[in-house]
Amino acid sequence: MAKPKKSQQPGLLPYGDGDAKKKPDPRGIPVENEVIETRSGSEEPSGLDIAAILEAASGWTASPPGASLPKPKPSEFKLKLPLQHGQGEGVPAASKNADRDKLSSNTAHDREEITDADLIELTIERFKDKLQSGNWTCLQLTEAYIERIKRLDGKLNAVLEINPDAAALAKQLDDNFDELGSLPLYGVPILLKDNIDTADRMTTSAGSWALKDRRAKRDAFAAAKLREAGAILLGKVNMTEWANYMSDPMPSGYSSRGGQTNNPYGDYPVGGSSTGSAAAVSANFALGAIGSETSGSIVSPAAAHSVVGIKPTVGLISRSGVIPLSLTQDTLGPIARTVLDAALILEAMAFGDEADACTLLPQRPVSFLPGRFDLPGRLKVGVVQAFEDGLDEETSAVFEEALRGLEAAGIEVKRGLDLPSYADEWDGTVLRREFKTAIDDFFAAQPEGEGPANLAELIDFNDKHAERCLRYGQNLLEESEADGGSLEDDKYRSSKERGVRRAGEEGIDEALGKHGVQALVFTDYEGSDLAARAGYPLVSVPAGYTESGRPVGLLLSGTAMADPLLIEIAYRFERATKRRRTPKAPE
Repeated sequence: MAKPKKSQQPGLLPYGDGDAKKKPDPRGIPVENEVIETRSGSEEPSGLDIAAILEAASGWTASPPGASLPKPKPSEFKLKLPLQHGQGEGVPAASKNADRDKLSSNTAHDREEITDADLIELTIERFKDKLQSGNWTCLQLTEAYIERIKRLDGKLNAVLEINPDAAALAKQLDDNFDELGSLPLYGVPILLKDNIDTADRMTTSAGSWALKDRRAKRDAFAAAKLREAGAILLGKVNMTEWANYMSDPMPSGYSSRGGQTNNPYGDYPVGGSSTGSAAAVSANFALGAIGSETSGSIVSPAAAHSVVGIKPTVGLISRSGVIPLSLTQDTLGPIARTVLDAALILEAMAFGDEADACTLLPQRPVSFLPGRFDLPGRLKVGVVQAFEDGLDEETSAVFEEALRGLEAAGIEVKRGLDLPSYADEWDGTVLRREFKTAIDDFFAAQPEGEGPANLAELIDFNDKHAERCLRYGQNLLEESEADGGSLEDDKYRSSKERGVRRAGEEGIDEALGKHGVQALVFTDYEGSDLAARAGYPLVSVPAGYTESGRPVGLLLSGTAMADPLLIEIAYRFERATKRRRTPKAPE
């Protein structure tokens, strides 16, 4: 089952200051063709019309043509430490409330000690219960995770750095419990992939040694939304360098900045490029993490580490402030140990952003939270015959058990589906051209003299520091530079048009409609390349383990804006099967 180049990640549009020149929807297709149309009238849907099911699952906000999206009400409380001028070009330093004596003086809660056992498979719901009962504080949980990371991450090598102000941020939340305790992610420690900007004392480098000292001057839009929701940005995690678009031989989970991330389950594949995000969550280092995906980069490591990964429809989460790979395929997404936790984190980030034209969609789900049992008709999923025929014996056994789990959850399984585009060969024109354009724009927006000015200078930097930077070469960077980055010629346009059409209209959409199912099911990252080209959503949920112990994920693939429906299917499967097993702590 050889697959194309492993995994990538998300991008920009535009990158830099808010007054940067706005760009049109980079996918070059009307947004109304990307979403499911709402049903008119209030009549009950007949059969299993997918639009009706989506509407019942999530609801929609339908805006008149030309209307702008309502802006979310800004939070008056900023979960961020004040800038200390004169230090590091405006980079925040630790605030006064980072003093350890002051941090330990909060007596507002009837505390219990948080033990290491309390952290194992902890969920957001359980944490909130402990907060509301006064047994735990945000500071206690933050410090417990930091201690666990320091003690156990040596062999996993998942976490690049811990936010030096995490404890101070947790203390701010504790001190404002009455005002802020109802925030959806109040006090929830979340780790971020190393391509997501944070305007604090952490670095953002996309795993590159060339950017090892880079500190962003402003939060990525999604990072700011997490702060507004009350989350604590606990640290940055390792990733495959340049979102796995540096060289063909580079293994998933390796970067020149962070080295190789390993799998807590043992000597198994780690997936990528959001490797550290999945490994850290699986090892119980945080309540959740944010990854990014261009093609398989969230769902592949999620499957490899037996956690839940959601790759949303492109446009649901802003990519502004994220070091880019592709203009048309990049997205951020949550990784967590349960479907509900992943959905809660997704909901906190999914807002329209004027700095990213892809997010200005006419229709958006109003909720991603699962547990809806009022959907019309019975949910159905389909198995692609060509995929099933290619499974090895061990993975096939896990997949068969997962299909029985779906049926136990009340979901009908249809087998033998045809999907001709599943076997399509794809050229690399779109990613080669878009990476060159996107990364040059990214470098151009950085302060002069702070790192490479463009892709050519990055390649030159790596050549000059070959011992550190070129352990696996940089052929993909070189090929992208040589191809020139044009997004105007027929070669690029025809490649992009064919990819969107064959993956979407003639691929996933045709299979769903022809066979009357709402989702296609695969294992691990199989089928993720089709969803990537169409900009469609994916959800990976733990399916079980092979006889040799390798984790396997069940991958759900659907049409544009089917995110709530895929989440609901994954949630029902998870509740019926409870497949995830906690990995043994590394010694």
